[in-house]
Amino acid sequence: MKKCFWILCVLFCPLFHLFAVNNLRIVDIRSMGAGGNGATLSPLYNPALIALCPKKSVRINYFNRYALKELGACNGSLYLPNPTLSLGIDISAFGYDAYREDLFRLLLAKRLGQKWTLGISFQYAFVQTELYEEKSSRLSTDVGMVYSPVNNVLIALLIMNMPSVQMGDKSLEIKDFEAYLLQMGFNWEVINNILITCTLGSSNEQTVAFAAGVEYQPFEDFSIRAGIQGKPFLPSFGIGYRFSVFTIDVATVFHPILGVSSGVGFQLSF
Repeated sequence: MKKCFWILCVLFCPLFHLFAVNNLRIVDIRSMGAGGNGATLSPLYNPALIALCPKKSVRINYFNRYALKELGACNGSLYLPNPTLSLGIDISAFGYDAYREDLFRLLLAKRLGQKWTLGISFQYAFVQTELYEEKSSRLSTDVGMVYSPVNNVLIALLIMNMPSVQMGDKSLEIKDFEAYLLQMGFNWEVINNILITCTLGSSNEQTVAFAAGVEYQPFEDFSIRAGIQGKPFLPSFGIGYRFSVFTIDVATVFHPILGVSSGVGFQLSF
């Protein structure tokens, strides 16, 4: 009975989180603290953003929903920006022994002149659960585009999980695998140490969702973030600190009914 309870929590958890296309595709912790704006801030959502990364990096993120270890998600990423063709790899995992989701993702991005950047990613995700003998899996594609008309403004368009193809046991209906997402985002660096970001999104699970956030950098290596998400209303807060080639980010998201979710991220730049 206890295992069945946790599985039900896992299956219905995405209904309570903005832009939760599935349990595996959380935005990185920096973006989470600033309202969860994946289209403009997170390469885990928008593949075009890896071409804009200033350095190569290795990143690890862990996000725990509502203080339940069974609802923890973690991912590791390697991003290699390059003027010719930028490459990235993401590996994500969610769940526990009785129910687990895994994702493998390959990203490619190219800068098209000074203002345009185009990116594409290919995902293979699968579910393993004790409720079924066979596992369900899916191949999908994301396409992202970034336009920067001036140095301090960034506009992003993102199409996630379109097209996608289900494999394995097709009778196993996993809501996370069926969802697609369209996002349009906007970043504005008001002055050198204040960034305002917002996103509008639509999916087959909800009509229109909104997120907005701000990042303030009072010191060169320290950042403070805050944001809000809609449907339901979810405020978020976060901080980031950079020491030499290392960066650590911490974020907290508050749900009015289910409680607090929190995450931590580490980055090594080289």
